[in-house]
Amino acid sequence: MTAHLLLEIGTEELPASFVAKALKELPGILTQLLDHARIGHGSASSYGTPRRLAVLVNDVADRQTDLEEEVLGPPKAAAFEADGRPKKAAEGFAKKNGIAVDQIRVVTTDKGEYAAVTRRETGRAASEVLPAILADAIAKIPFPKSMRWGQGDVAFGRPVHWLVALHGKHAIATQFAGIASGTRTRGHRFLAAREIEIPEAGAYLAILRDAHVLADERERRRVMIERLEAKAREIGGDLVPDEFLVEENASLVEEPHVIAGSFEEAYLSLPDEVIVAVMRGHQRYFAVKAKGADRLMPRYLAVVNTALDPATVTNGNDRALRPRLADARFFVETDRQTPLAARVPKLDGIVFQAKLGSVGEKTVRVGELAARLSNDGRAVKAAPLAKADLVTLIVGEFPELQGLMGRWYAQQQGVEPDVADAIRDHYLPKSASDAVPSAPLSAALSIADRADTLVGCFGIGIVPTGGADPFALRRAALAIARTALEGPIDVDLRDVLAAAWRAYDAQGKKLSAKDEVLAKLDEFFRTRLRGLLSEQQGHPVDLVDACLGAWEGRSIRDLAARVRALAELRKMPAYESLAVAFKRAYNIAKDAPSGDPDPALFDHEAERALAARFSEIRSRVESATQSGDYVAALTLVAKELREPIDRFFDQVFVMVDDTKVRDNRLRLLGAIARTMTRIAHFHLLGGA
Repeated sequence: MTAHLLLEIGTEELPASFVAKALKELPGILTQLLDHARIGHGSASSYGTPRRLAVLVNDVADRQTDLEEEVLGPPKAAAFEADGRPKKAAEGFAKKNGIAVDQIRVVTTDKGEYAAVTRRETGRAASEVLPAILADAIAKIPFPKSMRWGQGDVAFGRPVHWLVALHGKHAIATQFAGIASGTRTRGHRFLAAREIEIPEAGAYLAILRDAHVLADERERRRVMIERLEAKAREIGGDLVPDEFLVEENASLVEEPHVIAGSFEEAYLSLPDEVIVAVMRGHQRYFAVKAKGADRLMPRYLAVVNTALDPATVTNGNDRALRPRLADARFFVETDRQTPLAARVPKLDGIVFQAKLGSVGEKTVRVGELAARLSNDGRAVKAAPLAKADLVTLIVGEFPELQGLMGRWYAQQQGVEPDVADAIRDHYLPKSASDAVPSAPLSAALSIADRADTLVGCFGIGIVPTGGADPFALRRAALAIARTALEGPIDVDLRDVLAAAWRAYDAQGKKLSAKDEVLAKLDEFFRTRLRGLLSEQQGHPVDLVDACLGAWEGRSIRDLAARVRALAELRKMPAYESLAVAFKRAYNIAKDAPSGDPDPALFDHEAERALAARFSEIRSRVESATQSGDYVAALTLVAKELREPIDRFFDQVFVMVDDTKVRDNRLRLLGAIARTMTRIAHFHLLGGA
């Protein structure tokens, strides 16, 4: 017989991060304990709110499975005398396993003969085993920080107030932190402030729902979004989506209710980004745009935990928001009195990194490097302006507005549009889902800024290790790669990184030797590019590795072109035989004598045919390879070389005794292998 198993831990209010971490780990903790106790079960799901953590395991067996296992003991020589009498080791082994000495057997293993017993254990009823399992599961729940309370020694995320433990309809008597489990949960703190009986584990979610508690976080999010969108429509607007606020608010309430508040229309003179940042950062309010317009309304939506007396809650929220917006307006008005260009000298007072100097010095390096990348002299002026808003009051209060406010101030001060856009866009992409900069100047600044950081950090030994990456160097490398592949300018990676190193050197910064830094960064970028092209773009790993092997570490678009071309070849009927042939050619001829083959030494029709065909297309293949048209090169090879190279390997034995003939054949294969290896290292391909 099976039944659902429910464990609920009622607590004081838990922070959102505590709830998220606990619910992620709880199903695995409990199912692992059930497995160890030999109690069968189905899938497990976790549920929770700020006041409770719960886990529901489907189809949990009503008793343990019986156990029968062979237990190895000491070696035979250590357990028994030569005449078979047991030694102390055998007696101790028997006592440990609760059997008589004469029940010990001798078994043969890979390591020799050993004493052994068959241990049998009849499974107990789940009701006898589950109390200890549930208590252990509660104790194992991880929290960023735990606390102790009262006179107890137990630590948990927050004090525990009640426990529910049910196996089907049967209560499980367990306890934790001095709290005994029962079958009564508690409803919503305001809307159903009472104890509520749970008759059976499977009814848990429905009973809580009736008590104004949406314990399923996915349901809570869905209901919250539906109510937010409905309230936005009710006040004549559209909800401004914000995944961060959805996540935050869903973890702050047990049942989401939405109220609409307002603020003075005069605050709409502020940039939309400022208003959203104030409501988002300080109050966790959602913004609303006018219906069908791209402008905020003087309204906001707040998610609250109760529907009682919404007018009072709204008045309180309005009063809380007003001074925040007033402060923001003061910051913006004060900032506008000083042009961005006049703020640039203050960047010398901001430390970028102790060994690498100030942000001001960084902008000089970045400007020169961006000008080299874009062939646009405006980059030298744009680079310091792009960081100037770091010394504004509004960005000091809301760091997430860096770039956004710089662009707004620049537009107000008459800075030309391309430069103003570059102030905002050089921070792109901020995440894997972000678009890359679309204008050459913005892209150049984005690449140069990150290249400068990478070279500087690698140059002083700051390299990501494990999960530690304080300067977000992995993300910086991926941003450069994506900008090169998706944006308006390509990146000659080695050239850019070498130029960044020279810029540090020109400023007297002490970095490791250039070649050492570039070698480490080459390996670092290859790892990122391997992941980008395989995991994110879906190309097979072996195909990417083959192209990385031939890539010189320069143009990132060139690498992508190789990958695309080889992927196209892989779709052709000729691929399998060509891949095998090129692998064989590489492996056989990797130690081939130098030079081209001598046609006079060919003594087989198949090798003469291969040499003639290869000679006819070689210059065209090399020309297409040189120009980066790898599709044309591989298409030509697939069309012209498949038949002669197959026939060669079918009919010609390369490693003949005649040294001149053997070396000549190796030279032919070596010439073919070298030509193909300039496109991709076919010997790294799998499955061919």
